[in-house]
Amino acid sequence: MEVNTLAVETRTILKKGTTKTARKNKNIPAVVYGRNTPKHILVNEREFEKKFHKVSENTIITLLEKDNKLGDVLIKDYQEDLRTQKIMHIDFFEVDTYKKLRTNVPILLAGTAVGVKAGGILEHLLHTIEVECFPKDIPEKITVNIENLEIGDSIYFRDLEKIDNVKFHGQEDALIVHVIHFKAVTEEPAAAEAAATETPEAAGAAPKAGGAAPKAAGAAPKAGGDNKPA
Repeated sequence: MEVNTLAVETRTILKKGTTKTARKNKNIPAVVYGRNTPKHILVNEREFEKKFHKVSENTIITLLEKDNKLGDVLIKDYQEDLRTQKIMHIDFFEVDTYKKLRTNVPILLAGTAVGVKAGGILEHLLHTIEVECFPKDIPEKITVNIENLEIGDSIYFRDLEKIDNVKFHGQEDALIVHVIHFKAVTEEPAAAEAAATETPEAAGAAPKAGGAAPKAAGAAPKAGGDNKPA
């Protein structure tokens, strides 16, 4: 389990104007939820960006205010400015060292599949998994070795290797990764393109061709002559 410290300060004034001022001063407004009343705090933007290049839900963070421990938390949600990529707000969740919790852990692929070397296409479909464990047992990541995957091979949720003291939550038949034929990828777009370029006259011809079948079927009683209802 990865643990990091983060210096914070308590935020006592909660008006909108103070939020803008905090951001101008390179601080991120945040709230700590958990066992007690929510705590409003400020996080130093530069320190956060330096220590957390990527926001993760499975990293325990020890919050410190003037070297006093406020608690251990996980990041549960955050708001990001899409234009500047800056974190605008963070929601922390306080964890209890002696109580199990649920959180999401990333699934990382290791190696190069032999099927890809043979010309197949690798599709990684499930990128995170929900785990249940004590805070100290939270895995940093779930690594899936894909080196032996040939074209047509798949790895499902049920195939994941178990981790001591960690319970996985998910559907047994959930597909994590597979290697498919390159042809299977290219055929679908080609079929869609053909349908899009089909002329209205060509599209309307199909019902006419199909409409002849009932007439042909109706001719059978005339040929037999004896096929009258009993």
